[in-house]
Amino acid sequence: MIGNPVDYDKNFKENFPIFPAKLDLELKRYLNLISGKEVLDLGIGQGRNSIPLAELGYNVTGVDYSTKCLEICKNSCNKLNLIQSDIRTFDIEKDKYDIILSRCVLHFLHKNDSYQIIQNIKNNIKNNGIVYISVFSLEDPRFIKHSMSSDFQILDNNILHNKLNDTYVSFFSKEEVLNLFSDFRTVLISDSYCLDQGGETPHYAGVIKYIGQKI
Repeated sequence: MIGNPVDYDKNFKENFPIFPAKLDLELKRYLNLISGKEVLDLGIGQGRNSIPLAELGYNVTGVDYSTKCLEICKNSCNKLNLIQSDIRTFDIEKDKYDIILSRCVLHFLHKNDSYQIIQNIKNNIKNNGIVYISVFSLEDPRFIKHSMSSDFQILDNNILHNKLNDTYVSFFSKEEVLNLFSDFRTVLISDSYCLDQGGETPHYAGVIKYIGQKI
């Protein structure tokens, strides 16, 4: 592992932002690809996708480093199986999960760790299972903003190191994501630039979303 995980409990000790649970349309559209009900959410956060999935009857295991996020999930939905862990060290049970998702998480790690997590997902998801991830693209304004800040060190492969807290932010290309899942069947790949109104302050974001199926 390289560097620290982002510590939301520390960063938002006061005025912890609350995000609504709402199933992403991209994921909802392709749920019919699988017949099983076992879901793993790596970096569940406040359960944006996992709470709606649990309410639809899926058996959801959510993993997160933040105890505050897990507390919010628990208070919002008692159907979730919640585990406090760094997703970089979490062992995925082989051939258990029909869906593994990691939404808006992998870009807050050094890419070497993100690549290892993706390989862990690919090795252990069920055959015909689907993977759903979303990551920052190179079009995200934070790439330029952080690159110009003295707080960040620019590394190879579009990785930025936050020298203040020893965390990383990684930015991806669509081709890079496709290469990482070259042995999966691509169901959806999108590279969009849009206004994100989900946080405290609306901001523009560049995001790559990928859904793939193990074949």
